Amino acid sequence: MKPLSLYFCALFAIPVFASNHIESPEYHFAELQEILIQVEDYAPIFKEQKESIDIAKANTIFAKSAQGSHVKINLQGQSIHEDRPDQPYSGRERFFGSISIRKPLFHWGALRAQSSISVIQEAITLNNLKYFLNDLKVNVRSSYLELFVLSKQVEIARSSLQNAEENFIKIKGKNELGLSSDIVVKNENIELLKQKILLEDINRSLESAKKSFIQLTGWSEALNFEENNNSFATLQVDHAFGESLPVLLASHSSRVTRQINHEIKVEKNRLTIAKSGLKPKVNLVGAFYQDQVPLADDSFTRNNAVVGLEVNWAIWDSSKSKAEKLKSLANKRKLELSLERESRSFRLEIENMRSQLDSLAKRVEMTRQLVVLSEKKLSISETELESDRITPAQFMDAQMALNRSKIQRLQSVCDYIKMRNRYEASLTTSYE
Repeated sequence: MKPLSLYFCALFAIPVFASNHIESPEYHFAELQEILIQVEDYAPIFKEQKESIDIAKANTIFAKSAQGSHVKINLQGQSIHEDRPDQPYSGRERFFGSISIRKPLFHWGALRAQSSISVIQEAITLNNLKYFLNDLKVNVRSSYLELFVLSKQVEIARSSLQNAEENFIKIKGKNELGLSSDIVVKNENIELLKQKILLEDINRSLESAKKSFIQLTGWSEALNFEENNNSFATLQVDHAFGESLPVLLASHSSRVTRQINHEIKVEKNRLTIAKSGLKPKVNLVGAFYQDQVPLADDSFTRNNAVVGLEVNWAIWDSSKSKAEKLKSLANKRKLELSLERESRSFRLEIENMRSQLDSLAKRVEMTRQLVVLSEKKLSISETELESDRITPAQFMDAQMALNRSKIQRLQSVCDYIKMRNRYEASLTTSYE
């Protein structure tokens, strides 16, 4: 990867999935692993969000600059033309220079508080970007699995279409020999058209989903969905889902609760700033400047040096600082109430996701049983078709039932993995 990517990888390393975890989709698909690695470089929306870091850093530098010394230099060049009484009209040029230094000494903690606010807001921005990247990778995994399911549906639809074409040719041949009726031929033709329509619909959905995936990730290469040693197929058949979930600890908290804690600190600093509004501010000032002293028949340039203290005291501001204090206190109380509510909400959300994972694990087992029963039904239907006990349409229905059950099993497995992905993301993402 590029050097910038290395920086962000170190900065935003988020252990949503261990790379060797069998329930991690990138464990089974090497191309997904590569996409996740490069998403920081190529995802358009993330490249846009990264600019917020520079904005936050600039705001921090700006706020901290208020505590530092400010030096100003002034240079002047003048052309003077004077008409004095009893003296000839004269003109001359003169040049002046000055340099001044101003350093805040005591502002009742207001400048320090303003600097702290910018530092906290920069931390919020950085952490929000971490979470944004985390959510982006969660969505990439989910989108990839959705594409994988659609690609399997296309494969099955093509296979079903081929079977429908073969059945139609057989029935048409029997009809020509007088061994079948026209209505049977019409029914098989209808089934054939249905399969063509279904395949076209799935292809359209797949192409639309691929375009959305490219927009999300910036990945331009063709997806092949190649499994590592057919591992995902094995996962569908015999893996025990729901047995290795992360433990829910009392210390877990959401991104929102942690951000609210930061925002409470911001309001405390704003309260400090508001309290300093009507208090005297002391600055150290120093200057060296030149001026000109006029004489009766001439003038001379004088050099001056000044060092002293400057006190600025706002006596009355029409209750502005009082309003700012009330606003900061109200915001702080509101955030504290929001923190309690969000903590309860996050706990319920995590418990709900864990409950859904248990339910999805059970659904995987049921769809596995459905596939087994559908395979048995197809085997029996094949025997009965050879004995002319069922029609080709009935045999086709058994084939379709097996295909649907396999898609349901695949969808159940992917739904479980996507939910586990979000569950682990909620528990393992760090917020500083």
